[in-house]
Amino acid sequence: MNIFLVEDTASIRRLLVRRLESMPGMRVVGEAGGERQAFALIQWTQPDVVLMDLSLATGSGLSLLAELRRAGYGGRIAVLTAQDVDAYRRACLNAGADAFYDKASGLETLFDDLAGYAATRPTAFVPDDRPAVQLRDGLTGLFNEAALHERLDQVSRCATRDGVDLAVYVVRLAGLAQLPDDIAAALARQAALRLKEASTDADIVARSSVDQFAVVQTRLDQADQAAAHARSLVALMSEPFRIQGRDYSLGIEIGMALFPADAVSPRGLLTLAEATAFGAL
Repeated sequence: MNIFLVEDTASIRRLLVRRLESMPGMRVVGEAGGERQAFALIQWTQPDVVLMDLSLATGSGLSLLAELRRAGYGGRIAVLTAQDVDAYRRACLNAGADAFYDKASGLETLFDDLAGYAATRPTAFVPDDRPAVQLRDGLTGLFNEAALHERLDQVSRCATRDGVDLAVYVVRLAGLAQLPDDIAAALARQAALRLKEASTDADIVARSSVDQFAVVQTRLDQADQAAAHARSLVALMSEPFRIQGRDYSLGIEIGMALFPADAVSPRGLLTLAEATAFGAL
């Protein structure tokens, strides 16, 4: 069952992510701390459940709740807040919330209810615990999507322990999938080489789909360093690719997410970066 978290406090998101992803059939597919970003990402991911606070970094959970229902979101919405007074409870339920929980006393009830809800869903997500046989992309030699999630989970845990930040970039080569197979393959190999040469040995570089790559900077000194690196990646990938004596130029779309400021879960980071790259935000 796919869950989206709307919570502006990273430590609380981290607690919720760890608990939810330890439960069978649960995965957190995205995170947001503000109303506008949350609305766009929920529309992008279409989760089964939205778990939200009322107090957000920008906007309000109550406004987001009403906006989601007006837009036709049909999934389950559960409010988890410290503002546990009858007036807020009534307002949320009237706006379309399915459940309302107090952060101080209702966490276990929330998790029990989510487990019960997941059990009623015939299409509930069941994680594949089998070890991945292939962790490398056969064409480029980069990590594939499965390995990307695994490595990102590992480095985010280390970053939490060491108190450092991470930056996740998703780079999309627009138009690559429309090229002849041999040209697209040669271009993808060149793109992979460029990204590897622009990264350190400690960074993670992966090919997550036919026309999409991901880069994870595992140690980030300051946030503006990430923005500068994103610009350098755009400049690097915008240079023509020379294939069989001909230059090919593709549109470059890039998205970025910071750990822990933007998200604390691997999927949350990748979802935000990907949605930004595709212009969903």
